[in-house]
Amino acid sequence: MPAGELPCLVAAAFFPAAFFAGVFFTTAFLATAFLETAFLETAFFTGAFFAAAFLAGAFCAAVFFAGAFFAGMFFTGAFFAAAFLAGAFCAAVFFAGAFFADAFFAGAFFTGASFATAFFAGALLTGAFFTGAASGVRGG
Repeated sequence: MPAGELPCLVAAAFFPAAFFAGVFFTTAFLATAFLETAFLETAFFTGAFFAAAFLAGAFCAAVFFAGAFFAGMFFTGAFFAAAFLAGAFCAAVFFAGAFFADAFFAGAFFTGASFATAFFAGALLTGAFFTGAASGVRGG
């Protein structure tokens, strides 16, 4: 073997191996970069999804609590409206009762006064009759 042939054989064997090794490592690097990118994108979109889900949940919670607040205001308003109407009803019943009580007592008073007047008038007339009769008896 000539002296210069050995380095050529070594170089000839080394360069294809180096080439394939370079291709392998380049492929491995690109594959790793791709997988890392895919992972990071997945993590990003997953994070974005969960962030969106969180914000959507927060929005729904806000809507729920806002709805509960306005429902509370509505039912509170309905309660106060009912209390107002109940108060108005009770006031109406009270004033109606007072009116009918006044009417009853006024009627009883005037009726009583009428009967009392009639009674005293009758008693007076009866007294006058008997007095007159007695006078007539005495005078006769």
